[in-house]
Amino acid sequence: MISPQALRARTAKARLVLTDIDGVLTGGTIYHFVDTSGELVEFKGMHAQDSIAMAWLAESGLTTGVISGRVSKGMEARLTMLKVKHIYQHRLDKAAVLAEIMAAEKMTKDQIVYIGDDIPDLAAMSRVGLAVAPANARPEVKAAAHWVTKASGGDGAFRELVEVILKSQGLWDALIAKYL
Repeated sequence: MISPQALRARTAKARLVLTDIDGVLTGGTIYHFVDTSGELVEFKGMHAQDSIAMAWLAESGLTTGVISGRVSKGMEARLTMLKVKHIYQHRLDKAAVLAEIMAAEKMTKDQIVYIGDDIPDLAAMSRVGLAVAPANARPEVKAAAHWVTKASGGDGAFRELVEVILKSQGLWDALIAKYL
């Protein structure tokens, strides 16, 4: 775990924020039902505060992305609404996806933050400047993280991270002023 000063220094450099979906943006519970055509449909929810935080990053000029092992048409539509630039689904090769995004964005590891909660996230977390885990992450992921949020995935962990980033970059007060 890094110190609060080191956390601020690393988030001040952030230009790209990547996240897993299930267990970070959602609580990790996945509901399935069959639609009228007989097709299996996946249903999950994203916390409203995490959603607006994702949009704030894009509005503040940071690049956002998700790397998920699962596929959800509904989540893809939601992420598109939130102006997420990089949406990778059905990809457990998260380090390879990270390398693709880094090359496309011409960014170094020190400019990248990744938040994940489970074993498939470890490879990506080991290749970024700031690796974050939500409070309810697996023990191995918490051990690999530079910082663990107080909030759980699906319950404000992503929002907590975004607030730290925006505050460390001096963007928080302007964002608040926009709503006053």
